[in-house]
Amino acid sequence: MKVLQVIPNLAARTGGPPVAVVESSLALARCGVETTIFATDLAEAASAPSHARVTPGDLPQGAESLDVRLFPARWPQRLVFSPALWRAVHEQAPRHDVVHIHSLFLFPQFAAYRAARAAGVPYVVSARGALDPYLRRRNRHLKAINDALWQRAMLADAAALHLTSDEEARLLRDVAPGVPRAVIPNGIRWADYQALPPGQEFRTRFLDGHDGPVVMYLGRLSHKKGLDVLVRAFAAVRREVPDARLAIVGPDDEGLTPELAALAVREGVADAVTFTGMVRGRDKLAALAAANVWALPSHSENFGIAVAEALAAGRAVVMSPGVNIAPEIAAASAGVVCELTAEAFAASTVALLRDDAGRARYGQAGREFARRYDWDAVAPQLADLYEGIASGAPRAEAPEGRACA
Repeated sequence: MKVLQVIPNLAARTGGPPVAVVESSLALARCGVETTIFATDLAEAASAPSHARVTPGDLPQGAESLDVRLFPARWPQRLVFSPALWRAVHEQAPRHDVVHIHSLFLFPQFAAYRAARAAGVPYVVSARGALDPYLRRRNRHLKAINDALWQRAMLADAAALHLTSDEEARLLRDVAPGVPRAVIPNGIRWADYQALPPGQEFRTRFLDGHDGPVVMYLGRLSHKKGLDVLVRAFAAVRREVPDARLAIVGPDDEGLTPELAALAVREGVADAVTFTGMVRGRDKLAALAAANVWALPSHSENFGIAVAEALAAGRAVVMSPGVNIAPEIAAASAGVVCELTAEAFAASTVALLRDDAGRARYGQAGREFARRYDWDAVAPQLADLYEGIASGAPRAEAPEGRACA
């Protein structure tokens, strides 16, 4: 079984999809699925104000052991235009059993769709949150043109739509309604989060050795993440827990840091809010270890790999209902789901900071809950989906007893 995965870029700083594509490919190899990954050489998201070129160090861990092929992007980079990718995907699509198209609205998806159709190879599409109602409202006129020209047809002709949660499937029920759905979550390396380095490493490096409570956001800085809500919520937290600190950890390709820093000044908490930039590897694990409460007030999150990682790390997590796996987390009492307002996030955060035993209970429940997202559980489902698509009968779940080496 050979699968060609096509994604606009593969830089880890751009969020969960590149990491999921690399980690799924590594896990799928154990299931007998051979993958090739096509992407452009852009190091930032298409919407970023600048477009640097990716380096090997920018790629997700493990990419070096995979068949990864990066193609130069040209103007207009906003569309991730790459004639070289177009030529390569048309050459390679006939040599694969399935083409997996990740994300929407950009040139690489159009190229992969046209190549798969020309070769008669079935393809599956992962929207990766691009069709969430919250995001559909942004640039809707341009998206409507895109849909009319090719994307609606691409979705309608797909062998399956890959969705990462039941909530995403519900939100997208009006999209290509005749196309089979495969609800398969993103995966994580669960074992990587079971023996964290000392949180003091992060506190010493980024928080001047602060030994009081730490509230943390860890992920890509983006408008949809609701970080303005988090800063306002933290101002209320500080009135109740004066020694608390807020760490906003992650890359900022949308240029939000000055705006958020100015908001912290207006709220009177600038001295207690730290922006660290991107952290990786041991630094990321140490950051998680340092967090007393991990928060995500997102407006839209089709899955939330960062949430699953925080749960696997045993953190007490507060999130908004905009995180699509929030209903499952709440049902398992593995985290706190609260209204997307500064008041609600502040109240939930203060309650957790004052309840050591409660944080420990949430941490243990979250750790066990996150086991379901380990790649050993998720990869067989993806492998079965690909086999079903190749045979003309896509299925959303792995058969009973299937296991990968």
